Order: sequence, then C-alpha cells, then structure tokens
Amino acid sequence: MKVLLIGAHGRTGRHIARQLQHEGIAFKALLRKSAHKPEFAALGAEIVLGDLTHDFSHAFDDITHVIYAAGSAETEGVNEERAIDRDAVERTADYAKRRRVQQLVVISAISAYWPEANPLALKHYAKMKRESDDYVQKRGVPYVILRPGPLSDEAASGTIALASERSANVPAVSREDVARIAVESVKRRVKDKVVGFIGGDAAIDDVLDELEALAS
Repeated sequence: MKVLLIGAHGRTGRHIARQLQHEGIAFKALLRKSAHKPEFAALGAEIVLGDLTHDFSHAFDDITHVIYAAGSAETEGVNEERAIDRDAVERTADYAKRRRVQQLVVISAISAYWPEANPLALKHYAKMKRESDDYVQKRGVPYVILRPGPLSDEAASGTIALASERSANVPAVSREDVARIAVESVKRRVKDKVVGFIGGDAAIDDVLDELEALAS
C-alpha cells in the first residue's frame, strides 16, 4: 500500500501526513513548492512536486490509494474554489481511474449536502464541493467522501457525531479527528461511502465499525 496525499501542506493535510507516518503507511506527498520538502521528508514521505491547476498525473506513479485534502482558502474567491474544490478533484478521479487506484478518499464539506441552503458567502464553495463529490461517485473508482462540519484547530477528541446538514451553532470537529477518519478509512478499506459528521460524543472507532458492518 502506498498513499498519495494531495494537499499535504494544508492544515488538515499536515495532520494526515503525521497520521500516515504514525501508522507506518508509506505515502507520497504532492507539494506545490520545493521549500516544503524538508517537513515531509522528515516524516518519511516520498516527495513529488505538482500544481493542481495543471496536469499532475505524474504523481500517481506507483501508488494504490489517494487522499485528497486540498481546499481553497475562504478569502481566495470563486476562481480558486472552481479550480481546487471542483476541477482538481475531478482530475484526481480521472487519474485514479486510469491507474486503477484501489481507493480515493476526498475531504469535502458538510455544506455540500445542500449547497443552496448555505449563506451566500458559502454557496459557490458548497456547489463546487457537491459537483466534485457527484463526479467522484460516478467515475467508477472506489471512494470515501468525508463531509466534516465546521473545522477547528483544537486537539483531537476522538469523537464525532454523524450529520447530513450544516446548521447554526453545531459543534466543530477537529482537523486532527478528520485526519484520523481519513487514514482509518484507508486502513479499513471502507469504500463507496459518503460520511457527514460534526463534533459529537460517538467514538470514531465505533462509527467506523458501523460503516464497515453496513458494507458487509
């Protein structure tokens, strides 16, 4: 098993990289800037450079699984949302299909369930997430689409709550917990699932056990 981690240098991606290293899972980090190489080389990652707005199919050499953790920043606007939250995800699914990747894990957002129900500032972002999620599901690659609710940089709690809509004042979920779910999805070979969640009281292992049971 070798995982390609896309968006490795992001806030969630860094947690995923550390989780992969902790679990002893070989991985390749796709980076845009060579200046970021030392951080991931220290985690034992193979490094590959690429730009998500151009052809990055070379990153898929010799990998079996993909985790897509890249995302546009809140202030970058609709062009970046279109490029990173939709187009690059769809391109990832195309590359994964061609290379017969065993599993594609995409970190989406809970707002993708109902894009039109979101505040104006989030509507386009949510629409791009939903369009890319739909594309992944139709592309024919075994997938897990994670749709976490509001994200926090707090330490992992090890607990979540399943959810299928974004509403006001819901508990945030730690990026570190999102990372753990992504890596556990790879380890457990969960496939063809869309999982929405927020902060909560259910142990992550128990939730994943239920997902595995539903798939069996």
